[in-house]
Amino acid sequence: MATRSDPITTLSAALLALALIGCNGGSEESASAGESESAGDDALTWWRDVEPVVRTRCATCHRSGDIAPFALETHEQFVAVASALGPAIEGERMPPWPPDPACHTYAHSLALEADEEATLLTYLAGEMPEGDPADAPPPGDPPDELDPDVTLSMPEPYTPSPSEGVDDYRCFVLPWPAEIADERFVTALQVFPGERAIVHHVILFAVEPGQEAAYFDLDAAEPGPGYTCFGGPGGPPGARWLGGWVPGAPPVLAPEGLGQRVDAGSHLIMQVHYNTAGGAGLADQSSIGFEVATQVDHEATVIPMVDIAWLGGGAMVIPAGDPAVTHEATWERDNPIFTQALSRIGVAPTDEVAIWNAGLHMHTFGTRGRIAIRGPGDAEECLLDIPEWDFNWQSSYSFEAPSIVGADEALHLQCWWDNSADNQPIVDGMKQAPADLDWGDRTTDEMCLGILFASAVP
Repeated sequence: MATRSDPITTLSAALLALALIGCNGGSEESASAGESESAGDDALTWWRDVEPVVRTRCATCHRSGDIAPFALETHEQFVAVASALGPAIEGERMPPWPPDPACHTYAHSLALEADEEATLLTYLAGEMPEGDPADAPPPGDPPDELDPDVTLSMPEPYTPSPSEGVDDYRCFVLPWPAEIADERFVTALQVFPGERAIVHHVILFAVEPGQEAAYFDLDAAEPGPGYTCFGGPGGPPGARWLGGWVPGAPPVLAPEGLGQRVDAGSHLIMQVHYNTAGGAGLADQSSIGFEVATQVDHEATVIPMVDIAWLGGGAMVIPAGDPAVTHEATWERDNPIFTQALSRIGVAPTDEVAIWNAGLHMHTFGTRGRIAIRGPGDAEECLLDIPEWDFNWQSSYSFEAPSIVGADEALHLQCWWDNSADNQPIVDGMKQAPADLDWGDRTTDEMCLGILFASAVP
């Protein structure tokens, strides 16, 4: 397991699996009935009405050889699992989109539009005719793909071998190209998974020149390529989160005019979460592509928000058996972690700050998380509220427009957990007894971490 680390190095689990996107309802028996003409000329059909929604919303992951447990690329595949689809759509479990829409307005939502949801549920409640392939609308533009300026790859294939279960967290050290002799700014990135069936997510960290030896030591201490890591990349404090990827996600694009600095001589740590349920014994050799610029209008950075007292232990205790525990932290504008992170990008303590993106991170006992801006008189602007936390559906969420933190405002973070007897993990077939929890990198520990993508106000 990774060693206890500072707020920046604990970011690796903050952008976990976002996009096993699915759709749901009906039955195979009703599908066979739908082949008859009794459906009527006005009935929804697979080719004309449903396939376009499934292709763009579901089959980015539910396709052959990808991470999802089954494909939804054909009418036959769709009706074979139809009985499970409706409840997942109605329960808003698929496509996964956890933020409360009343909190903020987000860009690139994965949630179904109202008309898309109505189409799927109506089709699933009926006879589900296939229809005529000639009725299918023309395919849209192909998915965006970067033409990278820089591409880094794992040095050799790695075959995950979890010590228990199906999850393996592995970190790989990737040198920044030696021929790039001065700083660059990452304006976009895309991960190219070598084996889609097992690559659950990827997180990237930048390590400053001269700090890389500790990570090579971690690599050398374990057989095979890379080293085991869960809560962060390990090593000394200071590794900066650079970006990440989840199945089905488009390339990660910084807002216009922004970029994250990478110095010459840096190294990247690529943390890969493997889930072997879709392909035990498969070997992966993933790569990452970057678009870079020699200069940007404003340098951006990721800021981990945390109560520093929690990291020392004893200040974020979640008592055994308690089903409703909460801890919270407030950062005034002059908070030292906040000001130090902003000083790296040229933002003074009295300057306004633009927040472009927010994420949350807890572990498996978490039930809810929330981040907000607090102004004078405790007036609040909600940035992110996840009312039903799920460790397996974490992400970060971009705003349609940046939110501004003024010099007289503060950031507020709050997390909730359930440590009751009913909410304990099962190990070797036995439900575990509740134990006191505290901050830590292990799966049996907990965290409360906000993640903000920030810059000077343009």
